[in-house]
Amino acid sequence: MPIRVPAAARWLLAPATAELTYRRFVHLLLGAVVLLPYLALGFLFATSVLDGGLDPVAFVLLLVLGAGIGFGVAVAPGVRTLEVAAARALLGATVADVDPDRADTWPVRLRGLLWLLVVVVAGGVTALLTLTVVPLTIGLLLAPWVRMAGFPTGWAAAWMPVVGLALPVVLLRAVASAGAGLARLAPRLIGPSPAELLAVELERARSAERTLAERNRLARELHDSVGHALTVTTLQAGAAARVLDSDPAFVTRALDAIAEAGRTALDELDHVLGLLRDGEGAIARRVAQPDLGDLDALLASTRATGVDVAAQVVSGPVAVPPAVSREAYRIVQEGLTNALRHAGPVPVTVRVATTADAVELLLTNPVDPAPGTRTGGGRGLAGMRERVGVLRGELTAGLDGPLWRVAVRLPLDGRG
Repeated sequence: MPIRVPAAARWLLAPATAELTYRRFVHLLLGAVVLLPYLALGFLFATSVLDGGLDPVAFVLLLVLGAGIGFGVAVAPGVRTLEVAAARALLGATVADVDPDRADTWPVRLRGLLWLLVVVVAGGVTALLTLTVVPLTIGLLLAPWVRMAGFPTGWAAAWMPVVGLALPVVLLRAVASAGAGLARLAPRLIGPSPAELLAVELERARSAERTLAERNRLARELHDSVGHALTVTTLQAGAAARVLDSDPAFVTRALDAIAEAGRTALDELDHVLGLLRDGEGAIARRVAQPDLGDLDALLASTRATGVDVAAQVVSGPVAVPPAVSREAYRIVQEGLTNALRHAGPVPVTVRVATTADAVELLLTNPVDPAPGTRTGGGRGLAGMRERVGVLRGELTAGLDGPLWRVAVRLPLDGRG
């Protein structure tokens, strides 16, 4: 029948067989080692005053100097890093990293100083108990057989070996409890405070939000640029097929336009996929994207499909911010793509006007779809609304008599 050990006995004996207990013992003794120079300095000052070898003024000056040096060492950069490493390795504490931007702030340093005080006090008490228990245990174990001053001997000391064996067990239990208390206290004093943790989490959330917004922007740009290229390619291929035998020169120009559109689309696709593959750092270092300065090239590529594009560009009194210029270009590109995709090679009117406070876009085209064109679906208009929403602008789209009309207003300051 197995012997049942009482729960209290198991609680008392468990630290003796746990590796963590001895690591925590080392941590506590390290605290005592840190305490020794301060004790030596205090003893030196005390004996100097008691012996009359140090006048009160010099004593105060040296005391302030010593306290200042001790305080400076305790809050010096790098000390907290050592404290955290020791708490993790020896105490088994789970201590989160402090944000590097806040690691050298005074609240963090002062918490580190308080932790150091707790550790040296606990270490000093542990060292004192150890220096008491070890020789006392030896004396108690030898008392029945060896005559020692202050100890009975013979049968009168028969109980002492039992107490001698119990003392180290009790000491290890005390060490385990003190180490556990320090392990629970460490995250509060040398880890980030709740406010700092909240700030870090908020910054991570904002970073994730920025990354997601940037990826969504890249997805819209990929949709717009590749969609435009595929639409142009489809129209050029269809037109070339119809005049393959009668107009070889047009077929040649159409094939050149298809090749150029394909190269442009591949470049855009490679650029965006590279950014998404390489992560947030690459997204932050993205190369310049087309803007209103590239509008003439966009209109020329659209006209190359045989579409009659009437464009009017009115410059304003102020420069257009880069973000507004990029989004305006993409909106015009998507408007042209939608016209080609849903209505075919119909005349399109484009007006871009810059006022003192906004960029205004107007695109119109007939709505009678040509044979073979798409009459619904796609995310073109939704993508345009997303771009306008980012800049807090306004967009209206719908039928105006026989014309499909898209009007956009993008404020230059992004505040609507």
